[in-house]
Amino acid sequence: MTYACMSYRQQLYWGNMLNVAIDAAKQAGELALKYFKSQSASWRITYKADKSPVTKADIEAEKLIRKIISHNFPDHGIIGEELPPVNPKAKYQWVIDPIDGTRSFIRGIPQWCVLIAVMENNKPIIGVCYYPSQDELFHAQEGKGTFYNGKRTKVSEVQNFSEAYISYYNLKHFAKLDKVQNLVDICRKTYFSSSNASISIDYLLQGKIDAYICGHGLLWDFAAPSILIEEAGGKFSDFYGKNSLTSDVGIFTNGILHNQVLKLLNS
Repeated sequence: MTYACMSYRQQLYWGNMLNVAIDAAKQAGELALKYFKSQSASWRITYKADKSPVTKADIEAEKLIRKIISHNFPDHGIIGEELPPVNPKAKYQWVIDPIDGTRSFIRGIPQWCVLIAVMENNKPIIGVCYYPSQDELFHAQEGKGTFYNGKRTKVSEVQNFSEAYISYYNLKHFAKLDKVQNLVDICRKTYFSSSNASISIDYLLQGKIDAYICGHGLLWDFAAPSILIEEAGGKFSDFYGKNSLTSDVGIFTNGILHNQVLKLLNS
């Protein structure tokens, strides 16, 4: 259902969900920022089976987000990176990454964010991305565009690959996919390339870079960024052109360069 075709009541409901998502992201971000600034051993860093780190800040931030969601929408589902799912058959599913960029977080690098998306029947309709260290908030609702600290934002209009700035994450995942040479070819053809993760969404949404190629990510890594990028005029897909949040890989571009990235990635 498009926003224009909704009833007034449905528009209000979506607007309420967006407001709750923004509030939850900001509250969780402020909580995580206190941990970040303390650089304390009380973080209790542990490692998951895939060797990715998780801190006390990740857990506490996700608990806070879940509390806010459940208070406002007790019948909605919740899918989070750190805790078990809730109401998995619900029409609306909230997808949470309490700290996207935990590796940066634990090393004191301020390139991490809070990601929250709302999916209706498995499709993102709301996305929020909050960078607490920079106090930068991006939000989007299907059919209404993407906003950066309250002002409309758009992706770049760069058309020539030779002028493009791109970002990627990360080399070892491209090696596992046997796509290192493809990535090298892309970097050679562009004007500038760098390896970043979480901060790449910020840069892409502000038109500072033109494409971000992610060699590994899960649902909570892609749900919010995908709608944020598309509502800002860009495009999201997996490495094979499919709009899939569960392919473990993703390409985010200004839209203009998307097919060129796909072609080089699969040549």
